[in-house]
Amino acid sequence: MWVWSKLSPIQWEDAWEERFHGNPNVVLTRLKGGRSVRVEVYCDEESEAIQVAEQFGGRVRKLEDKNWMALTATPGPPIKIRGSLLVTPEVDPSRIRELVRIHGGRTVVRIPAEMAFGTGDHPTTASCLRFLADEAESHRGRPWRMLDLGCGSGVLAIAANLLGAEECDAIDHDAKAVAVAWNNVDRNKARGVTVTQEDLLQWVPVRQYEVVVANLFADVLEASFGKIGEMLDPAGAFILSGVLREQWTRVEAQARKKGLAFSEVTRKGKWVSARGGFG
Repeated sequence: MWVWSKLSPIQWEDAWEERFHGNPNVVLTRLKGGRSVRVEVYCDEESEAIQVAEQFGGRVRKLEDKNWMALTATPGPPIKIRGSLLVTPEVDPSRIRELVRIHGGRTVVRIPAEMAFGTGDHPTTASCLRFLADEAESHRGRPWRMLDLGCGSGVLAIAANLLGAEECDAIDHDAKAVAVAWNNVDRNKARGVTVTQEDLLQWVPVRQYEVVVANLFADVLEASFGKIGEMLDPAGAFILSGVLREQWTRVEAQARKKGLAFSEVTRKGKWVSARGGFG
């Protein structure tokens, strides 16, 4: 594995995030002091990393196949979702017990930083988690199944399973994401979650789901709305995220063409998330 890296002033963090949006192999790390951010892109081939360096400067180096992000990251504070969920990068058993004591009654999801896959603190993921918590509450006492499209670390499928979804299928096109997600499934004992490597645009689903979540960038969403409609139960809920504000009007119009409409839309910074179903 190869990695391209570059140090940048903290005020450019959003610009880097937007530039690499949709690339699951990007890591942005705020350095101590809060004045700088380290931007890293992990690549399978040296030529890929060199191509990034030619465009943005920075440096390229070869890595052993280790969990470099986990070795360098400092666990952040837990993320509280509604009154039901707590997402934490902590893995130390004593810290987990302390979190359970402090936040009694919440379901704890452990998602440590691994490679380039998120822990749930990005606005797009956090918004999906809030919508998922609402769906879990509305399905209380009734069976439901969930589909996670572009699962990354697996946090959404794991949270859904621990909040009551009997079966959660998660797919991602990236083999590393699938491996990371399986590790997190085992770590959280989320026995109702299955993770597979699939290309969403080519994948043929074999069932429908009461809840479908797609935290994807706009182009993939627009190309997939027809297929998402086939996956969604007629009375089901569709949650999407990963759409920039300036893309939302176009994305919503494409969704409506496929019979999907949104009753709730949230905007966090430059990101838009929404929940709806068949209009």
